[in-house]
Amino acid sequence: MKYMIPLFLLSTILACGTSSNGPKKPKIEGNWRWTITTGGFAGTTTTPESTGKQIHLQITKDSIFTYTDGELQRAIPYNLQLGKVIESQKMEWLIHNGEHKTSIYRKDSLLLMNEQCYDCFNQTFVKMKE
Repeated sequence: MKYMIPLFLLSTILACGTSSNGPKKPKIEGNWRWTITTGGFAGTTTTPESTGKQIHLQITKDSIFTYTDGELQRAIPYNLQLGKVIESQKMEWLIHNGEHKTSIYRKDSLLLMNEQCYDCFNQTFVKMKE
């Protein structure tokens, strides 16, 4: 028991001393073309070919504009924050837009957006030429 308090203090100090920078903030601003959505309770997959719809996002520093077949469908303000994702419980970048959270990953010209709930959807977008 006498070792528990020093051990607790040591682990607290080490935890405070670790880097809190987390993953690098993704560069998501620009225009993105939707390529695929997967997930949901039924494990569905939809694509532009299967839906007959062309969807693209225009992401600015504080808003996401969603277009379907060239027509604006919605504009939603957002902010990026670090938070634990349900996929791995790791700290990753999340888009907060009101009550919804979506993890966001960028790899080269791909943008992956995973809704933060079980049985939700994962969307993939490709960077459009500017």
